[in-house]
Amino acid sequence: MGKTTINNTKFNISSIWKALIPFIIAVLSGIGASIALIGGDGEIKVQIEYAPESRPVVLEEEKPGIVEDILTVESIDGGGQFKDKDTGVSELDTDVYYELGAMESVDTTSPEAFSDSVLDKCIIANNYYGAQCVSLARAFWFDYAGFDVSTCGTGLAKGMMNCADQNAGDKFKVIWSTDEIIDGTWIVLDGSQTGHICMAMGEAKDGYVACLGENQGGKSCGDGIGGSAANIINISLKNFIGGYTPIDYIPVTPVVPDTGIVK
Repeated sequence: MGKTTINNTKFNISSIWKALIPFIIAVLSGIGASIALIGGDGEIKVQIEYAPESRPVVLEEEKPGIVEDILTVESIDGGGQFKDKDTGVSELDTDVYYELGAMESVDTTSPEAFSDSVLDKCIIANNYYGAQCVSLARAFWFDYAGFDVSTCGTGLAKGMMNCADQNAGDKFKVIWSTDEIIDGTWIVLDGSQTGHICMAMGEAKDGYVACLGENQGGKSCGDGIGGSAANIINISLKNFIGGYTPIDYIPVTPVVPDTGIVK
C-alpha cells in the first residue's frame, strides 16, 4: 500500500497567528471556538466547544504530560468530509472512491501502538482537506481491517453508524452504548453539521472519555495541507451515536475448565 508524501510548505507566520488568536482566547476562557482549517483551495470550519472546567481522564496506559495538559471538550463539529487530493473524487462517488486508498502507514497492533505512531502527526490519508477526523479513521481501517471506512453516503463523520454492518465487517464489534467503550473503540459523535470520530484511549468516566483523533484542537497542519495533527482530548459523550471496537482489542476471558470437583 503506497504512502502519501507531504511536501514541505512555507507558511505565512502572520496569517497563522491571526487565525490562531480566536482559538487561543477560546481555550483560555473555556468557550466554543470556530477556526478555519484549510486544505488545498477548499475550506472547512471546525466548531470546538471547550468545557468550562476539566474532568477526570481515564487512560488505559499513562502517557507523560497527557493527563496534565489534556483539554476537556464538550463537542466537536466539522472535518468529516473526504475528497481524494489526486483525483478530486468524493466519497459520494462510491463507484470510484473505494478503489483509491493511498495513505500513510500506521501501526494498529494495539491502541497504544496506534497512538504512538500518529500522535502529533498529520495523517491525511490522501484527503484533499488534509488531516480531518475521518482521515485518521480511514488510515486505521485500511491498515487494520484491509478495507475502507464509509460515511454511508453522507460525506459526514456522524453518518458512519448508518451502515454499521458494512463498516464493521468481521473486524469490529459494533457498539451502541457508552458502557461498551474500551481502550481502542472508535466512537462516532453527532453534531449540528458533520459530527466527529475518534479512538477512545480508555474507558468512559462521568460522561467523558479520553479520545485520540485529528482536527480536534491539535497543532495546525498549516496552509496547503489543512486540518490539525492527532492529539488526545477528554471529550463529552453527550453526542455519542455508536462505535466500533476492533475485535483484536477485546480482552479474552480465560475459560476455567470444569473439573467436576465440588468445592
